[in-house]
Amino acid sequence: MKRSILFIFTILLAFSLSAQVKQEVIASAGGYSVASGVSLSWTLGETIIPTFTNGGLTLTHGFQQQLIVTAVEENLEDVVKVTLYPNPASDIVNIKLGSPLDGEVKLFLLDSRGKLIKTDFMEETAVEKEINLQDLPAGLYLLKMTKGKLSNVYKVVKL
Repeated sequence: MKRSILFIFTILLAFSLSAQVKQEVIASAGGYSVASGVSLSWTLGETIIPTFTNGGLTLTHGFQQQLIVTAVEENLEDVVKVTLYPNPASDIVNIKLGSPLDGEVKLFLLDSRGKLIKTDFMEETAVEKEINLQDLPAGLYLLKMTKGKLSNVYKVVKL
C-alpha cells in the first residue's frame, strides 16, 4: 500500500515538474520598452521581466516569451515584370526585367532542398541577365531575386 501511494506521488511529482519546463503567457494587456540597452516587458498580472542584451548574448528571467520581429517581404513582381526563359533550360536561363530598377538586384540560385548553389547580381541599369546552368545536374532549382526588402522566388527546371 505504501509503495503504491509512493509510486503515485512520484508520478504526480514528475508530471508537475515537467509541466514547469515551458511556461507561456497569454495576456490581455502589457507593454514593452527599451532604454540604454535594457529592455523591459510586462503583461497584466505578471511582474516586469528585464532583459539585458550584449551583442549576441541575451539574458532574461521569468516566463515571458522572447519578442521576435519578422519583416514581411514585398513581391518584386509588383514593382517590375520579370520573365525567365527558356524554362525548362538546358545550359542557360535568361532573366528579363520589364524596366531597369533603381538599384542592384541580388540573385541566389538554390537547389530543391534550399542549399545555396550560386550567387550573382544584376546592375541597376541592366534589364537582362544570363545564368549559366551548364555545370549543374538536371533537376529543379529556385532562383531568388532580391532588391532591398523586395523579393521573389522562381522555379527553374534544368534538363
